[in-house]
Amino acid sequence: MTERAFKRSLIALTVSSVLPLTAHAAVNWDEQELIEVTGQTPLSAYNGDNSQVNATLGSKDINLVNGGSLARLLDSELLSVSINDVTNNPFQPDVQYRGFTASPLLGLPQGLSVYLNGTRFNEPFGDTVNWDLVPMTALDNVSIVSGANPLFGQNTLGGALSLRSKTGFSFTDNKLTVQGGNFGQKGATVESGGNNGEWGYYVNASFYEEDGWRDFSPSEVKQLFGTLSRQTKDSRTQLTLSLADNDLIGNGAIPVDLIPHEGRDAIYTRPDQTMTNLTFVSLNHEWDLSDSVELAVNVYYRENEIETYNGDDSDYGECETEFGETLCEEGDDDDDNDEAEEDAVDDDDDEEGETPVQFVGYLPEVPLEDISDIDPDELDGTANTSLTQNRSYGASFELSGTKAGDKIHNWVFGGGIDRANIDFNSRTEFAILANDTAEDTRGVTGIGVYDAGSEVFLRTDVTHYHLLLSDTITLSDEWQVWVSGRFNRSEIKMMDQIETGEGSLNGDHTFNRFNPSVGVQYHRDALTLTASYSQSSRTPSPAELSCADEDDPCKLPNGFVADPPLEQVVTDTLELRLAWAEDNLELAGAVYHSDSEDDIIFQQAGDRPSVGYFVNVDNTRRQGAEVAGRYHFDTLSLGASASYLKATFESEFTSFSPQNPLGGNRQVQAGDRIPGQPAFQTGFDADWQAMENLTLSATVNYTGGQYFRGDEANENRKPGGYTLVDVSASWQLSEALELGLRVDNVFDKEFETFGTYGEAGEVLEGIYDDVESTEFVGVGQPRTFSAFASWVF
Repeated sequence: MTERAFKRSLIALTVSSVLPLTAHAAVNWDEQELIEVTGQTPLSAYNGDNSQVNATLGSKDINLVNGGSLARLLDSELLSVSINDVTNNPFQPDVQYRGFTASPLLGLPQGLSVYLNGTRFNEPFGDTVNWDLVPMTALDNVSIVSGANPLFGQNTLGGALSLRSKTGFSFTDNKLTVQGGNFGQKGATVESGGNNGEWGYYVNASFYEEDGWRDFSPSEVKQLFGTLSRQTKDSRTQLTLSLADNDLIGNGAIPVDLIPHEGRDAIYTRPDQTMTNLTFVSLNHEWDLSDSVELAVNVYYRENEIETYNGDDSDYGECETEFGETLCEEGDDDDDNDEAEEDAVDDDDDEEGETPVQFVGYLPEVPLEDISDIDPDELDGTANTSLTQNRSYGASFELSGTKAGDKIHNWVFGGGIDRANIDFNSRTEFAILANDTAEDTRGVTGIGVYDAGSEVFLRTDVTHYHLLLSDTITLSDEWQVWVSGRFNRSEIKMMDQIETGEGSLNGDHTFNRFNPSVGVQYHRDALTLTASYSQSSRTPSPAELSCADEDDPCKLPNGFVADPPLEQVVTDTLELRLAWAEDNLELAGAVYHSDSEDDIIFQQAGDRPSVGYFVNVDNTRRQGAEVAGRYHFDTLSLGASASYLKATFESEFTSFSPQNPLGGNRQVQAGDRIPGQPAFQTGFDADWQAMENLTLSATVNYTGGQYFRGDEANENRKPGGYTLVDVSASWQLSEALELGLRVDNVFDKEFETFGTYGEAGEVLEGIYDDVESTEFVGVGQPRTFSAFASWVF
């Protein structure tokens, strides 16, 4: 673990002019070589222009000492990055950067794009990012491009994350790594790479499992990754294959009133299970057409199957009808939300608001008593299941070159097409919830009977076209300017396989947009100054278009309804960056201002946080500042950083939020903070080379409080901020053997990473008498020990 921090900080300062958060110490840095980092377009791995790259992690930074998953690594190592532990699964957090989100969960405004070896990795159905599909140990470098950079296309509202894998030319060893820790952590990774000067190969096979620190929360991750590369005098070819078969359980937020009775490792209802199965193959080829012109081409095929099984309480109740005893979908009888009820539906009484259930495979007026021997009153749970089959493929090209003269032009012209065919299926099974006593597991047992009204079978065809153009002009040794733009056309066709006509999910949407960017950079001696304006956009995803009716909210990720149109989101960003690097001192800072028009948010509209609908908000704003500094001594490196984010709504609207403690229909004013976004983050870190082969590291990070999701009007309390201390050690016993140890949350701090609102009484009222609050929190991970051993052979 020698030069990991130096590479990252030096590249961020002298090339891209912004420091990462905890650029840990470097030792013997004068002997190290710079790594080549991703440039300013998805395919520009070999482009020497990195003027718009914000920060880069090299292969030495991407290891188990710094974090056990890619999302955790980004949180611990990069400035202005934070995570919300919505599920308390290390592979399923919300990753937030400057107020924009990349998450595996539907229901959040996805504002970051992710690329793996030049291919977009966001899911085509909801623009989500499944972090468990990214094999962290197979990555050679990770770069963040800040701002609304249009060249990275859809979703790049706050930035783009570019991932480059190892190849047989960057990794030339055979390596076995084993790991373990408390809470049942255990895993192993075998990787091998090499080349004969022309052909190279790299293979990475990994397995990881844990029991999870919360009850009933085991997970299993299996990944196989490989590249086959060829390099000649005038061309480079890379074939990438990635396979994954994962089973994750993340049991979500818990009621605050449950914690005193059962502890922070308790769960509310279970299971919340996600199974992913990925097949991904891509081919990149680059030709040097001349000494100054290069053509890069990328083609890919990606197939990902996502299956979910969510155990919940029930929105159904026993009812007597003229055709027998059965189940009815319950009306809303919450007296605290009378105003919300008047806006949504005008029922004379609760009974009139109940609708008898039609069961799958039976005629409408067949009661439950004719189907099952189980009393309807015993069915107090549901099992909500979904299956999403994403099949995407596409091709892109970039023609780039350099034109010398009085001014040097580095230009890029490119285009591409991405297509996706998506099948989404979901339904609700009636179940018995084990919640009679405190000792029960609160798990659900399905009875094999389904609600016909909950069935969804949606087939979606998505096509994205794009053309891009960029020119970076070197005016002198000190000045550089760039101008770029990208035209996007998106066609989304949705075909309901169950319903037809009015009320169906059928839809045909087309979106067009041209997004520009301009910037200037000044570099002299130790100083680098960069100023830029950029614009990017994202179209509503099929998941959002299918869940946009306030009169008929849906259950995520399960039920969808007819689709009122949503507008595409457009974000404009102004950014100013400064960096200073001289001798052993490194300083960096940035200020940014992002305005989004027609931002898409999820309006909670039911007893659970996952029930609601998507809606456009006229204007939102994310602005802030970040600073970082580092000083290198002979064997010690000290760093400090701080960031401030003000994420606000800039238009008035009504937040439905029926479980808000003050009641539903809260009025949001311009200037109210966007929930889930901490305003302040600070970090201090130290790396000490205690011995020639022993490095000790420590970090102290503070994350500020944030408003509960559902409190868009900022009227209630916030989960408080928290300070965490992490330590790690790496011991290079020999050239072949390395040992590592990491302790997260050394002082076992109790904290919450986010909050939301829900109704806990129906599940817990018969067990505990004092469950009254509607607050649910994402509890933070307790003290965790992880150890690993790596053997190179």
